[in-house]
Amino acid sequence: MARAFGLSRSTLLYYDKIGLLSPSGRSLAGYRLYTDQNVSRMEEIARLRGAGVKLDQIRKILRSEEHTSELQSRQSI
Repeated sequence: MARAFGLSRSTLLYYDKIGLLSPSGRSLAGYRLYTDQNVSRMEEIARLRGAGVKLDQIRKILRSEEHTSELQSRQSI
């Protein structure tokens, strides 16, 4: 993931620490595992960072989008 987005390992660790992007799991060897959904989230983070949005704002935006998506899926049931 870090290589794909030109990030350092420490940046990914920091994103996980602040709750911005957490791996979906770990391999038996302890490597972080990322799903397509994680990659999509990272693409959105990278897009917003490229636009100059600060990390705390990105976290709020993504939480808002998750909340909206959750409400929409509940309404479709």
